[in-house]
Amino acid sequence: MPITLQEQLDQVERDIELYLEFDKAEKARFNRESYLWTAEDRIEWQETQSNNAQRLRELLEERDALRRQLGL
Repeated sequence: MPITLQEQLDQVERDIELYLEFDKAEKARFNRESYLWTAEDRIEWQETQSNNAQRLRELLEERDALRRQLGL
């Protein structure tokens, strides 16, 4: 069953909120724990942050495109 543009937009907006919540939690964890991390831990954290930021940019672009299609 194909989903509507509005349903796609709703899902993308939920995904954006999840990524933003995750980012906030990860930055708080970094502030609490990073002094205990090894250099390898920090590099891994930075790579994860970079990947999440890229995915968030993609979701924001997708949201914008869906909104344009819906005339919002």
